[in-house]
Amino acid sequence: MERQYRLLIIDDEDAILDPYQAFFRKRKFHVDTAHNGKEGLEKLHQDEFDVAIVDIAMPVMDGISMIRAAREAGIDTDFILLTGHGGEKEAVEALNLHVEAWFYKHEIELPELLEKVQEFAEGMPLDEVRRVLSVIPEGEPV
Repeated sequence: MERQYRLLIIDDEDAILDPYQAFFRKRKFHVDTAHNGKEGLEKLHQDEFDVAIVDIAMPVMDGISMIRAAREAGIDTDFILLTGHGGEKEAVEALNLHVEAWFYKHEIELPELLEKVQEFAEGMPLDEVRRVLSVIPEGEPV
């Protein structure tokens, strides 16, 4: 049976959330959504996601702050940033948080975003990483 990838989409615009959610669900992803970084962070604490697509500019908690808090909490989800306008400061912060993909939300085509999400999701699943790490004796180099 093919694994169903888990995707979290965090954006304050329903005009982004609704079509993105429909697009990925049609492609057999399990999709959850959040309208701001605080809500997204709560969902990341409650459940495991292979990938999270995160808007930068949101009310309550912005995307960079949310990713920073997730990393500090040890959440090992791959993050893809979306921005309507991005500056050098945000780009540097994203790189420091090990965000490997960044797209302008009004320029990205969904098939291109799908390709990047699949690339991240098809890495070794978190449960498999944990299983492999659990059999390595503590103190051994990985």
